[in-house]
Amino acid sequence: MRHSGGRLTGPAGVGRVKSLMAHRRLELSLTFGIFVAALLVYRFLGPPETPFNNFVRQAQLFLDGRLDLPADIPYLELAVREGKYYIIPPPMPAILILPGVALYGLALNQTLASAVVGAVGASVVSVVAGGVSTNRSAQIWLTILFIFGTVYWYAAANGGVWFFSHTVAVLFLFLAIYATLARQNPFLAGLFLGAAYWSRLPTVLALPFFIIMFSDQWLPSQRTGSLVSRINVKPLLWLGFGVGIFVLLNFVYNYLRFDTPLDASYYFRKPEIWDEPWFNHGPLHITYIPRHLPIIFEKLPIIQTEAPYILPSWGGMAIWATTPACLYALFAGIRSRPVIVFGSALILITVAVITSRAIAGAWDLGWAQRNIPFNLTAFPFLLLIGLAVVTAIRDGNKLVLACWSAIIPISLAVFSHGATGFAQFGYRFSLDFLPFLFLLTAVGIGERIRWHHKLLILLGVIVNLWGVLWIYQFQEHEFLGLQWVGW
Repeated sequence: MRHSGGRLTGPAGVGRVKSLMAHRRLELSLTFGIFVAALLVYRFLGPPETPFNNFVRQAQLFLDGRLDLPADIPYLELAVREGKYYIIPPPMPAILILPGVALYGLALNQTLASAVVGAVGASVVSVVAGGVSTNRSAQIWLTILFIFGTVYWYAAANGGVWFFSHTVAVLFLFLAIYATLARQNPFLAGLFLGAAYWSRLPTVLALPFFIIMFSDQWLPSQRTGSLVSRINVKPLLWLGFGVGIFVLLNFVYNYLRFDTPLDASYYFRKPEIWDEPWFNHGPLHITYIPRHLPIIFEKLPIIQTEAPYILPSWGGMAIWATTPACLYALFAGIRSRPVIVFGSALILITVAVITSRAIAGAWDLGWAQRNIPFNLTAFPFLLLIGLAVVTAIRDGNKLVLACWSAIIPISLAVFSHGATGFAQFGYRFSLDFLPFLFLLTAVGIGERIRWHHKLLILLGVIVNLWGVLWIYQFQEHEFLGLQWVGW
């Protein structure tokens, strides 16, 4: 193979170019196919529209050159200040749909917009999955895992204000991950992280992930001398600059609305909101954390003795129940076979106890009514998380450590919220850190997709299909005159 003027010549060069072009065509075809499949599924198995079209209204306000609504809209969650009404969540979803609102005005279907954004996000997931796994089969299975085997499906199909925020944030988080792992561009990663932040504020706490993952750039191994002298601040400045653009925009946006650069919208919510018992210490407080933990570790569907027997709970479901394959994330970076065997047995026993109690509770069996201290059921999960973090530090596993460095602070932030996310399918706040849990799951699964991986991925798809059908289709149309979802 010879190089001439930067071009490949000769039979070997031509063959390499053709192979590269064929590979790229296959990648584009797969990415486009994922987009189409996700769009069709999200749109046609989801609700037709949402009354909570806050972002369509917000986009129209931007086009009209104003920030406040001209009048109160009772069914919208609004902030009130000096007789003016404001949309509470950050405005990135509204900015994203500005072209559609410019064309269709308030008639734009926000649920359709969410399905499109969700499908774009699904394509990005496919690209990221192809980056973390060189195995084509693993890439496809991992993509299916996220777009159809997690609560991302329910959120993207919903389109309501809270769920659309999550869908947009997930899109930008995956773009930030792509910019980090594939492009290795700190400014682009920071810019996408900032965009995610302007959709869901807690996602900015994923910053440690990017600082750790770019450590090869800001702390290059080839440099010698003291630790301080080895630091190259330029990559960190570019990363901070990307995030800082949106932080500054948020400061200006809030100052124009509330005369403070801080996001005070939740503190200006309609007064009756604070009469609710779950906000007895305001919107955020550390004492709220114990409310969230039983949901993410223990909560199962409502099981009853009459049809339809198993109902989704608006109160939420454990993450491992909606996405069983995420259990592999607990073993990411752990190579000790005895630890894996012992940890797996511990998790299986815990899941079996929780599940058997839920089933027995439907028949009012006495032993199922006995309280089991929460720390006994949460302990195996917390133990394995702690072990994974310690192992990653010991082994210098940068990706695993970076993922947990994003998941833990984001989790603590969302767990400190007074409400636990209802009404929802699964635990919607998990979407703020789910892209990083997905990366850990991919690491835990490895390059080869084995039968048990496929089994848990398919089980997750079935569970999320069940939730979508029960809530969006059967409950919505009162199928067979039954109640398909409850508390």
